[in-house]
Amino acid sequence: MPRAPSEYLESPGETFAKGMAWLNARWQLRRCTSVGSYTRVTGKLAVVNHGTMRVGSRVRIVSTYARTVLFTLQGGLLEIGDRSFINYGADIAATGHVSIGADCLIGTHVIVLDNDFHGVVDRNTIPSPRPVRIGDRVWIGSRAVILPGVNIGEGSVIGAGSVVTRDFPANSVVAGNPAQLLREVAPAL
Repeated sequence: MPRAPSEYLESPGETFAKGMAWLNARWQLRRCTSVGSYTRVTGKLAVVNHGTMRVGSRVRIVSTYARTVLFTLQGGLLEIGDRSFINYGADIAATGHVSIGADCLIGTHVIVLDNDFHGVVDRNTIPSPRPVRIGDRVWIGSRAVILPGVNIGEGSVIGAGSVVTRDFPANSVVAGNPAQLLREVAPAL
């Protein structure tokens, strides 16, 4: 246990809810390749793992009002870093490689894709994946879309409803469709 037993006894209702979320994570994430310790899930996920799916320690995933989807195709790799939070309705799909860093905050209905899943002219062919990398401590606002081939530097903030089509350096604040750099923030200590 990460804290002293007396701390858990001070708020038994909260302790019970966290315990149930931990047990739910063990069940809901059973198809993942690996799941770190103390990871919690609230609600019911959709997990389709035909590749490799690694979820770090102390990750929290909410899937209550709208189902959160984690998906990998054969040969795909999805990595979620330690202590990250994924809110309800998020869709994260890896046909190649999607990496979400540690301590990230993913808002409601966020979409992260490393593939367009069909060509513009020939809709029956799946194009080659382009890796997506989201650095540590990135905050992605509600209904943002992260498109294939994008790298987001650590400590960045992506505004709600943004469509991210290109790379942004560390500590960037971006928003819009397509997303544009608004300003830079001081790095976290």
